Amino acid sequence: MTLHDVLLLLGGVVVLYLYDSALLLYHNEIVLVSGRKGCRVSGGSTLELRGRHVYLPNPLCPHRPLFRLNWPEHGQFSGSTKPVPSRRIVVALSVIAPWTLLLLFILAIGLPYTLLVLQSAQALLVWLAVVYAVIILTLLHVYWHRKALNLSGRAVATIALDSLLCAPFALNIVRKIGLRQRFDGDLRVVAATRLSPQAVNDLAGILHQRIHASLHFVEPDAPAFEALKTYLHHFEGLRE
Repeated sequence: MTLHDVLLLLGGVVVLYLYDSALLLYHNEIVLVSGRKGCRVSGGSTLELRGRHVYLPNPLCPHRPLFRLNWPEHGQFSGSTKPVPSRRIVVALSVIAPWTLLLLFILAIGLPYTLLVLQSAQALLVWLAVVYAVIILTLLHVYWHRKALNLSGRAVATIALDSLLCAPFALNIVRKIGLRQRFDGDLRVVAATRLSPQAVNDLAGILHQRIHASLHFVEPDAPAFEALKTYLHHFEGLRE
């Protein structure tokens, strides 16, 4: 295998991983990124594709769960006031997360080492066997914790099929499980229970930009206009 072929293969792995990682967020959606030091929020980039905001998570942190949340388009929340995500989901994902980090190491370090240093078909076969052994062990943990993760058998099968057919897609297992969760929680409760002061500031900034844009499409005398302004003022009052 020539250097050109090796670079093409490595580039293909990276492209597949990033493609599978990217999200398209609606105007009233944010992503909650769970981490060791608390949660962060993002509304995606200013780049839009088909009217939705492109979001690319940190490629070096596939172990951090992502949760998709939104705010009411008309400013009136009528769902649950429970904080999200639940501790049960976070704990179950924390068991799976180390396996994705191990897989990242095997792909990012092990594959270049195998192709550029060892340079043998036998070494590549061993590397491939290790990759799929880790993927299978990760999927077994997903299956064992499927109830805590609110996953049906069909959902587990879908995740498993993606991961087994394309190894780089397996890096996003934790993210995909988090994004499959369905929450109807109030962002005001999330801000009060899950977010640091900096994250609250970030959320308020996103809402300020997006809701002000939405107000241009609402009649000033409509109930939704005042409801959206009231909803926004709540977050602006939390900003430092």
